[in-house]
Amino acid sequence: MKDFLKSIGLVKLALAGVLLVALILAARYFPVLDWIKAFGVWSQQFGIAGAFIYGLVFGIAATLMVPCLPLTLLAGFTFGLAQGLLAVMSGIAIGAAAGFLIARYVARETVAKKVGENARFAAIDGAIAKEGWKIVGLLRTLPVPFGVTNYLYGLTAIGFWRYMAATMVGMLPGNILFVYLGAFGKRSVDGPRHPLEYAMGALMIAALVAVIVILRRVAQRTAGPAAV
Repeated sequence: MKDFLKSIGLVKLALAGVLLVALILAARYFPVLDWIKAFGVWSQQFGIAGAFIYGLVFGIAATLMVPCLPLTLLAGFTFGLAQGLLAVMSGIAIGAAAGFLIARYVARETVAKKVGENARFAAIDGAIAKEGWKIVGLLRTLPVPFGVTNYLYGLTAIGFWRYMAATMVGMLPGNILFVYLGAFGKRSVDGPRHPLEYAMGALMIAALVAVIVILRRVAQRTAGPAAV
């Protein structure tokens, strides 16, 4: 199963590359760039609030269990690294909180019925009961669906604020990478860059990938059955 998770991570990274290339090509041959720029101009008139508006959309999508990777890349493409990361992390906070609270207080029986006697969830629940927020933070580095796990964590015994803190810290490295990829793609669309910029960009991406791989290995060793 660890090999399976590793393969999912590689697929996710490859998918990010494919989406980025598709976004760049679409921006070159279709008015997608104009639409994105229009959205950027529209959101920028709200200042920093524009990033939070995007984050709200992101959070709603996550609550509905829509895959968030395209939105993460688009945030970097539209807002750049700093503001794009702010948009994504605010969206993650909204989605994580909403899924958790719905599962815990609104639709607990429904979510619990869906989970049933799932052995993987039982392992996660046991690991969290033993190690608490550390397990949540480590599991957030693994390539598992964000929207779904928010609901699952709502069924565990972890406290809300510890869950939120662990989620934000655990998801930060991977999202820095994907937002940076989007921002890098935007700079490539804007015009030719100096070769040194591409080299620095590749170095940055390689460093972030290395950090994520290390964190995932730590997560798999620490979480044990919960990671598989």
